[in-house]
Amino acid sequence: MVCLALPAAAWGQLPPVGVPRGVVRVELDGSLDYFDREFRDGRLESYAAPLTSPALGSDRIPLLATADTTIGRIIGNSGYRLNLGALTADTHAEVGTGFFGLSLGVTNGITIFGRIPLVRTRVELSTALDPSGADAGVNPGESEQLPFFSEFDAALATLSSNLAAGTYDGDPNQKALAQATLADATALRADLFTLLADPATASPVLPVAASGAGTALTGRIATLQTTLSTNLNVSGFTLTPALPQTQFSKQDLTDLLSGELGFRLTESPIVFRGDAELGSSLTLADAWDRGGHRGGFRTAISGLVRLPTGQRARTDRLLAIGTGEGQTDIQLDWVTDIGGGPIGARLTGSYVRQLPSTISARVTSPDQPLVGPDRLAFVRRDPGDIIALGVRPFYRLARTLALQAGVEHWNRGADKVSYPSPADALPGVDAALLGEDTKVNATQISFGVTYSNPGGLRPGGKGLPVDASWSYERIVQSGGGRTPDTHAMRGSFRIYFGVW
Repeated sequence: MVCLALPAAAWGQLPPVGVPRGVVRVELDGSLDYFDREFRDGRLESYAAPLTSPALGSDRIPLLATADTTIGRIIGNSGYRLNLGALTADTHAEVGTGFFGLSLGVTNGITIFGRIPLVRTRVELSTALDPSGADAGVNPGESEQLPFFSEFDAALATLSSNLAAGTYDGDPNQKALAQATLADATALRADLFTLLADPATASPVLPVAASGAGTALTGRIATLQTTLSTNLNVSGFTLTPALPQTQFSKQDLTDLLSGELGFRLTESPIVFRGDAELGSSLTLADAWDRGGHRGGFRTAISGLVRLPTGQRARTDRLLAIGTGEGQTDIQLDWVTDIGGGPIGARLTGSYVRQLPSTISARVTSPDQPLVGPDRLAFVRRDPGDIIALGVRPFYRLARTLALQAGVEHWNRGADKVSYPSPADALPGVDAALLGEDTKVNATQISFGVTYSNPGGLRPGGKGLPVDASWSYERIVQSGGGRTPDTHAMRGSFRIYFGVW
């Protein structure tokens, strides 16, 4: 409204890329991006889809994979998987950015500029766990398991002593049974201790006692106990492991995420500076709105360096969004305006070279986000480069005011991720997991209004030199990996002051 009230006798409309010699442009830009869905391989899904699971277990929590294998070996079912219940999740994310920038015209064709953003990010996450169909609960703890292992160890010691003393030598069949039982029981004891009570490896989740897996596990132990007492005269082993009696609950999941996996579950926003930009532009030709003619032609190129002054997404928050990317970028842009009378278009192109950097990250694939701090490592990340092309046609309602639409297509290459050195590598975990689903392309559309009045910057011009714009943008198509289904509102206000 302020812009519309200003004098509009001079010509303009589209904001120029450069600034005239001796002029400073003060830039106040802002944007609000919000989304609750994302494109994955061209299909829309919830932004929280990586967390959801119809049978939560090692499909989302790799920590449970070893327990699955161990339990499957004990009960004779290699396909067994712990089931914590059906997890559903929903989220809403928003990123607000305010830019403050200054541009200085060194000559009529060369401009230098700098911008620093202030970014606010927030991710609101809600989850629900349906325990129907679940077969797992919380491990009662090491202290609850020790009496069972004390009896187990005593039985193994007695059986071993009997074999050494020749107790079964008079019956070859009984001796063979004792030897086989000792070997089988020793392996079973090792598996059970790893699963139930070893402080370094015990699973936080176990089959519920009444479940099929729980019954099979205790049945395996009961069979061993019967063999020991009935056929081998080894008595005193009667206890069974302490298995959970109730199914996993929403509070149990919260405790697992915040405890064993080390996530902070607060939803407080993050406010911090973003990635600052420094650069320059070169106006190659400017024959725009000259004399009494509206439209014409002008073109400019610019280059900038984007510095890693922002904050990367925190590794201890689920679906976190940072205020910066954590690496230096080199960006080249080309802008050309063409038109005649009230109709015209702005053509744009850009190339972004994202330079490698060493970052700290939890090494996992996008589909298994629930990993603990044991997966935290330094990795060398070389982000994929970005190429974008766009066209923004406009229709002038007045010399300084126009309606504008646009379409832009961009393509981002895949990230290449590796460990900086063998000492940084996590055993059995490929750093390339962090590069999955990063190659992506998208098309976005926009519409809005622009105002540009050069005022006294042009011969015979009047009024305060000012540019302003507002637009709405959203992605309408995507292919390849993952990208948010973003709705964005962007605005800018720029004022020019003569310095010399």
